[in-house]
Amino acid sequence: MNADIEADNGITTEASNWVFDEHVAPHFDEHVRKSVPEYDRVQELAATFSDWFTHPDCTVLDFGAATGETLRLIRERHRKALTLIGYDNSQAMIAQAANKGIEVTFTDLERLSDIPPFAYGVALYTLQFLRPQARQQLVYQIANTIERGGGLFVVEKVLGSYPTTQDIIQQLYWDMKISNGLTPAQVINKAHALRGCMFPKTIAENEAEFRAAGFSQIELVFKDLQFCGWLLIR
Repeated sequence: MNADIEADNGITTEASNWVFDEHVAPHFDEHVRKSVPEYDRVQELAATFSDWFTHPDCTVLDFGAATGETLRLIRERHRKALTLIGYDNSQAMIAQAANKGIEVTFTDLERLSDIPPFAYGVALYTLQFLRPQARQQLVYQIANTIERGGGLFVVEKVLGSYPTTQDIIQQLYWDMKISNGLTPAQVINKAHALRGCMFPKTIAENEAEFRAAGFSQIELVFKDLQFCGWLLIR
């Protein structure tokens, strides 16, 4: 049996078993800001992009809604009637979203089979946690369901295109975490917890998958260290 390891103050986990459970969810909004570069900027972009794709009575989907922060920002941004639907596989995270007045549906994205037509969607730091075949199936489903001309904002942790640059950006990323208040031990513990739980791709591999799924426009709109964001248009 794995011993508990500390990934942040108040967050315990296990090696090769990172889950967004009751140990993580109450601290998630604080932890993610230490762990992910420009997290608030990404949230701002997710809400702002909705200006171009939403219209009265349309549907907005959040694949991996977590604590509901993105949907909350989109809801507060618009007066027009929007149907906001979030999906997440953690009851603990869903409970945190409910505290913000956001309803999130409990769903395993690796088995999601019924996606309603939608105008705008977000998948922030989500696809990287899906096993490759399930991820590909979901991306294809999304592309086949989104309205023609609809938009999807995807943000992912990525691998460097070359071994040398991967080593550099990986170390810079760890430096960022430490400068944000995590200890070196917590940074390594988190890496141990993510073993076998995260399946990142290179920028080229991500874009090839988006293109094969049927997105006609693929624009890299955000990049910081190991994280990239794309605006995809059907």
